[in-house]
Amino acid sequence: MAKRTSEDFYKESKRIREEVLQQAELLKGCPLRFTITNEITMRVEITKTDLKTIVSKNVGDDKFNAIKNALAKDIPGYLAKATYLGWRPVAEGKHFESAYFAYFSRELGCRTILCTRRLADGDIYKPYAIINDHTFATAESELRK
Repeated sequence: MAKRTSEDFYKESKRIREEVLQQAELLKGCPLRFTITNEITMRVEITKTDLKTIVSKNVGDDKFNAIKNALAKDIPGYLAKATYLGWRPVAEGKHFESAYFAYFSRELGCRTILCTRRLADGDIYKPYAIINDHTFATAESELRK
């Protein structure tokens, strides 16, 4: 089997992104809602915008972007098998709609971290981003359990 190139991962990332965006269209006006307990109990809501935001964030690593986009296809499955890392307060002056961010990790070809935000006006959690270790390093020191 030939070694995959950055161009291969780039194309795969874009292909999977389009699949997620098609899946997201089904959530338009009808968000996916579920409750899950993974060290913390969360009432989760996933909307078209949430999925679009996740697949639109690129980290400059085509392989990671392809993995991230594939994981965005099944956020409930990600959360069910993830390890809870902790939560951190919202950065001052940012994300006024959020009370705090909670983080979950999974190892699937590489370590990925799902960042969710708990909305300030209720008990709903929304997926925000799937990030890599490099991006997570800036928040890791602020984590609380």
